[in-house]
Amino acid sequence: MKNLVLAVALCLANGVSPAALAADAAPTVTIENAFSPDGGAEALVLKVIDSAASSIRLAAYSFSSPHVVEALLRARQRGVDVRVLADTRRNARKNSRAALDRLVGAGIPTRLISRYVLHHDKYIVADGVTVQNGSFNYTADAATANSENVIVVWHSARLAQSYLAHWENRWASGIDYARVPRP
Repeated sequence: MKNLVLAVALCLANGVSPAALAADAAPTVTIENAFSPDGGAEALVLKVIDSAASSIRLAAYSFSSPHVVEALLRARQRGVDVRVLADTRRNARKNSRAALDRLVGAGIPTRLISRYVLHHDKYIVADGVTVQNGSFNYTADAATANSENVIVVWHSARLAQSYLAHWENRWASGIDYARVPRP
């Protein structure tokens, strides 16, 4: 508290408002982008997941990437509140179900949505301030075979809140994913 009072006093003595100082201390909005299969798109997606400290909300059309699954499991182990929403029809395949099974088995709330012809969203909201978006499906092919793009807007709470509201609306329309029993 003493340091805060001193900082405010120094600001006022030098003609700088405390509000201006606080604005300068706020993280700067930055943008990164990448492409695949040869331009680091998957690495940028993993960077977003690995940077999350409090929450991850992922919306997927197709979900089967082992690397994304592992990153989400690491986030969960760090105490990050992870939730995943994916298209029902697109994720009926064996590899997608195996990926979703791993998430649910680790305690990650996962829902499928069939309200739309396609739930074609592909984005992550991390910590309520960072958004990853683009054509990149969370699949191995998106990383190694397809021409895809990823864009990340870091430290934009306003943008993140817009995506988060969209995600929460879709989450409310989803149904909890049930693991496939193993023989």
